[in-house]
Amino acid sequence: MILRRTLLAAILPLGAMPLAAPALGQISANRPMRLIVPNPPGGQSDTIARLYGEAIQATSGQAVVVENRSGANGLLAMDVVAKAPPDGLTTGLFSITMFTSLPAMMPRMPLDVERDVTAITSVVTSTVLCVVQERRARERGWTDFRALVEWAKRPGNGLTNGAASSGGASHLLTATIARRSGADITVVPYRGGAPALNDLLAGTIDMAFDFMPALLPHVAAGTLRALAVGSRERVPFLPDVPGMGDFADLGIGDLDLQSWNVLSGPAGLPPELQARTVELFRRANTHPGLEDRLRQNGLLSLPPVEPAAVRARILADRPRWAEMVQISGARIE
Repeated sequence: MILRRTLLAAILPLGAMPLAAPALGQISANRPMRLIVPNPPGGQSDTIARLYGEAIQATSGQAVVVENRSGANGLLAMDVVAKAPPDGLTTGLFSITMFTSLPAMMPRMPLDVERDVTAITSVVTSTVLCVVQERRARERGWTDFRALVEWAKRPGNGLTNGAASSGGASHLLTATIARRSGADITVVPYRGGAPALNDLLAGTIDMAFDFMPALLPHVAAGTLRALAVGSRERVPFLPDVPGMGDFADLGIGDLDLQSWNVLSGPAGLPPELQARTVELFRRANTHPGLEDRLRQNGLLSLPPVEPAAVRARILADRPRWAEMVQISGARIE
């Protein structure tokens, strides 16, 4: 009940953020910044981009136009950024997976994520939420995530997990949990999170690990039960839902799936424009209401770090994602 009240409060619509702002920190006073996202309208990157676009204009006076270029596993959007002039007016918002797991799954990747784009800073982080149908959880005794995994380890008790895509975060994490814990979990790839959620609600599949915006209303309504988040630590707006670190006895305590976003520009972007872009996002994080609206969508802001730091974090994250790709066997030809 405490979790349900917390979620109901989190998903209440919030008022629009004011747009009046001083003209500070602009890259251009006359031309808008293009923020390219690899998802259609309503996708997670699109939501992040539009929230930050409003906040940037409000805090720095820089106009921002969000452009949706979906397709080819995000490579269409990245290609637009890579081919743009390095004038600071074209940036892209990409998941860390485009720099880590995608190259591991796609041996003939047409873009070099180190050579063709400039990683500028980090923006937000999110993780996936494990949910099961509330009625089935009561029937099978899935009181928590440990009970779910132990149930799937018994002979004849396999689980089906709906993944929004083949090779996506849900697929990689679930395959790794199954391998490490010895649970019998079959990943069922879908073309998007919506059809997977519909099948979960209908009882066609047993569980789902997915990003939170579409799941939280059903958890709040009591039709789905939240059992775990994919990050090692719990997230602050779901304090009663354990993270992977709570399940060291299952062999998964070191798993830490955080799908953070990398703001990127074309190769050769001058250092002074990289610094100006970091400052735009740093100021945006101070805008009243931004953090609440991010949490409403299962997101947390990250302090915008300098380009060298974000590139170092990308390198540090690659082994973790590469291990999950290897376990899952996911490939993109």
